[in-house]
Amino acid sequence: MGILGLIALIAIVGVPASIVAGGIVYVVRLARRGTQATLADAAKRREVA
Repeated sequence: MGILGLIALIAIVGVPASIVAGGIVYVVRLARRGTQATLADAAKRREVA
C-alpha cells in the first residue's frame, strides 16, 4: 500500500469516525443540559454566524 492508499484509507475511516464522535458529543450535551437548552444554544450560534 502506497502513500495514496494510506491517505484514502484514512479518509474512508475518518469520515464515519467523526460522525460517530459528533453524535456522542451531542448525546452527552443533551443528557447534561436538556433538549431545550441545547437547541437554544444552537439557535444562538446560528444567529451570530
